[in-house]
Order: sequence, then structure tokens, then C-alpha cells
Amino acid sequence: MCSSFFPPRVTGGFSWPREWAFLEEVLCDFRGTIMVIAPPDRGKTTLVRLIVRFFLRRGKRVGWVDADPGQSQIGPPTTIGASVLLQEVGLSERLFTPFFHFIGDTTPERDIVAFALATFDLVRLVRQQGDVVVLDTCGLFRSPVGYLLKMLKIRLIEPEMVLALGEREEFLPFAAFLQDRFLPLPVPPEASKKDYLHRRDHRQKLFALYFSAGEEMRFPLAFLRFSLPWYPSFFLWEMVEEGNGVRFAGPGEEVLLVPVGGIEGGSASRIVPVDALEGLICGLFGRDGKDLGLGIIERVLWEERMFLLWGVQCVPGKVEAVVPGTIRLTREGEERGRFSVCLSPLRLERRMWRL
Repeated sequence: MCSSFFPPRVTGGFSWPREWAFLEEVLCDFRGTIMVIAPPDRGKTTLVRLIVRFFLRRGKRVGWVDADPGQSQIGPPTTIGASVLLQEVGLSERLFTPFFHFIGDTTPERDIVAFALATFDLVRLVRQQGDVVVLDTCGLFRSPVGYLLKMLKIRLIEPEMVLALGEREEFLPFAAFLQDRFLPLPVPPEASKKDYLHRRDHRQKLFALYFSAGEEMRFPLAFLRFSLPWYPSFFLWEMVEEGNGVRFAGPGEEVLLVPVGGIEGGSASRIVPVDALEGLICGLFGRDGKDLGLGIIERVLWEERMFLLWGVQCVPGKVEAVVPGTIRLTREGEERGRFSVCLSPLRLERRMWRL
């Protein structure tokens, strides 16, 4: 990590890259929430890990929230994960955390409202148990959606400090809003670029490890939901037989599930052949919307109105709702494309605006 030209500062067995060594004094008496923001490939995750390690070695109870669903350090990809640490732990312990929220994608762009609310919920949870909270964010940045997502998190979470990797001018909207809570940091020369294949391989390893703990599960089609529990429609979806299809209806939203080669057209917002669900990662939820685990929809038994999935349940409770995500997976973690069937008011509003 450390440059040969800039040796690390070592204190009590802990080392910072020279560019960040001043953080030792800045963070010495810190209590509260630190949010780290940056575009991709600037060393953001490394910085977060060093900050977590710094506080742990000072005897602090650290809440670590990972809101990067594509390059997860806590929980599997497609989720936001959290952990409260008293000491450093390995990947397996972080991967199977009971504190997580399923987002269903490796990017927050699909649903930034749910993503921001889910992040806030986990920060609030670990704040109750930790002396310090460290929030890692995703690399979505240079777009209106990226800026909006960061500002939503800042307004909801109200962090005591926001660290940004790069020049202050890159982060002017946040610097102007946060003022003395904002601190830009130099990007270490060792920060490396990661291409798509590297990121995909990392996700595959995490998915494979996670689903190696899976088991076969079987649920009625009526358990399907086509929105996340951050929206009221999650609690009101109903399944109704219609012709040779099955209609799922929520407030202002409809999905018509049809057999392979079934009917085409109709009034539903989305018409989905049943085989389109197969292979999709999915979230497992309780009746109240609590996250219980993840699964992969492997087969739909259309005549029986049932579906089979390979699932991992990390949290005790009865699974009564299953929400499909957008990533197709094998049990070995190989990604096989994308398909989105879920709805959200934000997407519907955008579609209406375009008309």
C-alpha cells in the first residue's frame, strides 16, 4: 500500500500511508460517524479498513457500514451490510452478517431512494452499539444520480465528518453544505485501477462462498413481491389468477406472470414470462419486511404455482416474501446477465415524465 518514496508512519504497531498520517491526530478523540466518499479506484475501501483498524486498536467499539453493493466488504454483493466490531474479523464472519439490507443489484442506480433509506437504517442500528461508525460508500459519483445519492445520505445520516479522496474542487456541493465537517484527502499514488473483470471476479468469489452455505427452499408463487419493503406496495401485493397467467397487483403497479410462450399484450405494467425469473438473485423477507437472507430462484413449478430456490437464511424467522433482484447467478457465483422485474414509484414517475 505505502509508496517507497513516502514510508508509512508507524505508531504502536499501526501504520498509515504518509499521505494520511495526519489522520491519527484528527481522529484521536473522535466520536460519531465518519462517511467516506470518492469516485472509483482512489483507495476508499483501504482508507475505511485503516480507520476501522485504528479505532479497534484504541479499544473502541466500531460500527462498520458497507454501502458498496458491487464490491462488498460486509455482506454479499447486492446488499448493504453492517457489523459492530470489538476486534478485526475475517471475511467469512463479515460475509454472513445478520445486519444487512437486500438491494438486488450491484449498483444503487436502480433505486436510490431505497438505497439511501437502507443505508440510514443500518447506520442508525450500529450507532446504538458503537463508539464510532465508519460508512463506506459506493463509487457512483459523477452523475446527477450519484450526487443526489450522496446528498440524501448526508442529509439523513448527518455524519460528524465526511472524508473525500481527491481535490476539494471535485466535491464543492458537499464542501459548501458540510463546511467544517468536510475534509479532503490526497489520493495515494498506490491506488490502483480495477477493471470490470477484476470487480466481477471479486463478486464471484463472494457469491460462491455465500451460497456454498445454501439449501433448497420451496415457496408458493404468492410469496413473490415486486418492490422492496421501503415502499408501501411491498405489504399490499396480491396474486390473482387471470386466464392462463397470474397477476400480481399493488397500488398503481401490476406484474403479469405468464407461462413460457404464454399470452402477449395486456394492461399490466410488466408482462413477464415465468422463465425470466429463473436464475435471479432474490431477497428473503419476513412478513414485516425484515431481511432474513438471500437466494437464487432456480425453477418455477408453474402448474403447482410454486417456485424452488437455493437460499441462505442468516436471520431466524419465517420467510413469507421473496423479492427478485436484477442479477442472474449460478450457485458458484457466476453472473449470467441481468433482468429487472421489480417496480418502484421513482421509475414509474420517470417513465411518465418521458411521455
